[in-house]
Amino acid sequence: MINIGKLKKIKNNFPVLVAEKAIPKNICKNLISEISSSKSFDDIIMGGRSRINKGSKNFEIYLKNSEYSLKLFKKFNSKIFFKKIEKIFKSRFKENTWTNLYNPRSFNSKKFTLKRKVNSKELTKLLGDNYKNPILNLDIDFSVSKGGYRLRPHRDDVNRLYNFLIYLTDIPKKNGGSLTLYKKKYKKNIRKSFRRFPKGSELKIVKEFTPKQGTVIFFKSTPNSYHGVKRFKEFDCPKRFFIYGSYALNKPVIWSFKNNNYFPTIVPNNKRMLTSFHDSNYLLKKTS
Repeated sequence: MINIGKLKKIKNNFPVLVAEKAIPKNICKNLISEISSSKSFDDIIMGGRSRINKGSKNFEIYLKNSEYSLKLFKKFNSKIFFKKIEKIFKSRFKENTWTNLYNPRSFNSKKFTLKRKVNSKELTKLLGDNYKNPILNLDIDFSVSKGGYRLRPHRDDVNRLYNFLIYLTDIPKKNGGSLTLYKKKYKKNIRKSFRRFPKGSELKIVKEFTPKQGTVIFFKSTPNSYHGVKRFKEFDCPKRFFIYGSYALNKPVIWSFKNNNYFPTIVPNNKRMLTSFHDSNYLLKKTS
């Protein structure tokens, strides 16, 4: 169903693996048909992205009626598959790379990251301050976006270890909707902090991925893994069907780079928001 043997390292400032035609066209078409046939979606975010999220009742109903989505979900939702992905990253990125300080002690196939609105105090309490012995789980959603969908440059939630994206449709470059990778304009050997939502003026584009059917992208959700999506313009092209997910911990990931550890700090905010909208900075704590 998916050929991870095609994954190749690309030149970037954080670890990224890409495989074109990793999923056959007929499988992509079947997945599109299943998402299109869904009678309801869990939410609509970011100007036009409709999601079916793992953990919802709707997700369970969707999988019962979706043969190919269920097969793909079962493939990803296993410790064996995660270990294969982790092994590829370790073999391709050996020197001066980001590593998680605390390895997960187990994989829980039934667990998922809660998608509910909380304020910063509630989020801080939810994440806790004990980072050892984390439990790993898969988060995944089946999505379709209409014109207007975009995603500003950011780094994902602090509990994410690896992120992945599967494109199910071809989108012409002129229509946007490309995954865009960024890095800070000014190079430093060691940074003291990484903001979750940096200013656009601080960043420059490293790489853009125009959606191509069957392409799979994996990347480590490191403190500097800044990415976004250019505005999707829906004219003379299909909707943007895709699958997005991550391997996440039940605690924040503590990242290490060149013997320096980075711990997250949630920025105080009284607004009740999804965790994906909360601001959190990774701050340096030297170990030597």
